[in-house]
Amino acid sequence: MLAHKITSLAATALLLSACGGSGGASGVPNPPPAPPRPVVEKTFDFAQGSGGWLAGYADYSPSTAPNDVVSEIRALPVPFGGFGYYNAGTNRSDDLFIYVKTKIGGLAAGTNYRVGATVEFLTDVPAGCSGVGGAPGESVWVVVATSSSEPQTQFNGLEYRMNIERGNQSQSGRDGVVVGNIANTVQDCGPRRWETKSLSTPIPSPLIIRADDRGEAWFLVGIDSGFESFSRVYYQRFIGRFEPV
Repeated sequence: MLAHKITSLAATALLLSACGGSGGASGVPNPPPAPPRPVVEKTFDFAQGSGGWLAGYADYSPSTAPNDVVSEIRALPVPFGGFGYYNAGTNRSDDLFIYVKTKIGGLAAGTNYRVGATVEFLTDVPAGCSGVGGAPGESVWVVVATSSSEPQTQFNGLEYRMNIERGNQSQSGRDGVVVGNIANTVQDCGPRRWETKSLSTPIPSPLIIRADDRGEAWFLVGIDSGFESFSRVYYQRFIGRFEPV
């Protein structure tokens, strides 16, 4: 009886070995799961120059086109030292969007990423002021946007608009999120002074982007003005975080 049991166990082991046991169909063990894709973090410090960032503006008609938009590296105003990316222009259309953009590399091709960002800039606009169309501080919103294809200004037959759904003024869109405005800590429309302000996307960020087949995507920051006059900021630093999802 004991010999019969031993023979049966040996036959079972031989059968499992022939079928591959706990491995694959050929008997080779299943490969371990692929390691998680890494988080990609990028920091852009404009004290070192423009770093290849491109500038543009949108949300105007041929009759309300601004004639004084400036996007360039400039020395920071006193009491700050160093350089920043100066963006400025006059809103003549009640809705002017001035932006800078760059292509992000080093992502995994075809992978979806949740994009978080921090925008650090100088502003001299106090809170609590009134203005035509809106406040010079609270009605000039800072927008962060992402896109698989290049964000561009296009003419739709009536107006010049963005080719992405980045939202409008205080409203976020599919491709963009409003992170705040340019009003600084001076209250009750007090005297102007330059201050650093930092704004970040919500946690978790609503921005999801799919890297293209080269592992690249576009990243954009801009100011969207409902204040019908002149606005300006000095961008100091952008920090982007791309987390696979």
